Amino acid sequence: MKIDAIDALIVDVPTRRPIQMSMTTVHQQSYVIVRVFAEGLVGVGEGGSVGGPVWSAECAETIKTIVEQYLAPHLVGTDAFNLSAALQTMARAVTGNASAKAALEMALLDLKARALGVSISELLGGRLRNSIPIAWTLASGDTKRDIDAAIEMIEKRRHNNFKIKLGFRSPADDLIHMEALSKELGSRASLRVDVNMAWDEQVASTYIPELEALGVDLIEQPVARENTRALRRLSENNRVAIMADESLSTLTSAFDLARDRSVDVFSLKLCNMGGVTATQKVAAVAEASGIASYGGTMLDSTIGTSAALQLYSTIPSLPYGCELLGPFVLADTISQEPLEIRDFELQVPTGIGHGMTLDEEKVRRYARIN
Repeated sequence: MKIDAIDALIVDVPTRRPIQMSMTTVHQQSYVIVRVFAEGLVGVGEGGSVGGPVWSAECAETIKTIVEQYLAPHLVGTDAFNLSAALQTMARAVTGNASAKAALEMALLDLKARALGVSISELLGGRLRNSIPIAWTLASGDTKRDIDAAIEMIEKRRHNNFKIKLGFRSPADDLIHMEALSKELGSRASLRVDVNMAWDEQVASTYIPELEALGVDLIEQPVARENTRALRRLSENNRVAIMADESLSTLTSAFDLARDRSVDVFSLKLCNMGGVTATQKVAAVAEASGIASYGGTMLDSTIGTSAALQLYSTIPSLPYGCELLGPFVLADTISQEPLEIRDFELQVPTGIGHGMTLDEEKVRRYARIN
């Protein structure tokens, strides 16, 4: 089966509420929808970067350009089933640009799975679970609103794991915020925090023990992405688990973090790591080195989220679950099928491919014209 054509389209989908991060506030999320056509079949993938280039070196505009102008010309006419050759071709054609490559690989995997009538998880060896515990991010910036939202989620049996965004207040104010959340939610839920690199090592050394005393069980990326030595010292000096996010993007960075035992947990993200295959390799490094894996998100839509679920369902251990909440913070969906949360767990789609079908009318509605 030969690849006939590849196209890429930017869609801009608003969020239900502003998502406050240490470096930006997200009001809408931009995605690049990539479609691979072969002999009447279509595979769909997605690339994106949460918050755009303020978070990573990529944004929707660069992803679209790389796919259309630098990757597609090398892949059209080649064997759509040979994923290994396609990945090697993309690696030779373009340096970096992990999200662009992830979107194309996702589309190729979706195409192959649909052609064979199976799910992507079956191509990856088969799923070990049909659902994954899912955390909800509390990032309104308002303590009472966060508490009320969390209580509502618990009562609806949607979420009892909560990740709180820190770093846009002073550390002292962050601690006051966490004290209130711990008092109201600590006996009913797991609390994690994401600092998004906002602290230096001294501040982190001061406040991580305070957060641990409040019952926080996971600290995500407290310091700058390049400061892996600080991550190692923070992991060694504190009992609470430290998770790498921004510091982890390639197989090499995974090896370096594992070799030095710099963190306790890896946050897996398809677009950040270059696709399903690369992320699967990172998860294997984690497993071999005794580091836990966590199902991270780039605020993916139902397309990217479903592809991630296909992979995460095959990983032997996910002790902290996932945070694939993207489809639930968006004001709309771009797929015909919804994703379902039941009894605090996100259900893995059971259809062929990644399990989602594009809603073409919604795609047209949110497509960027220029």
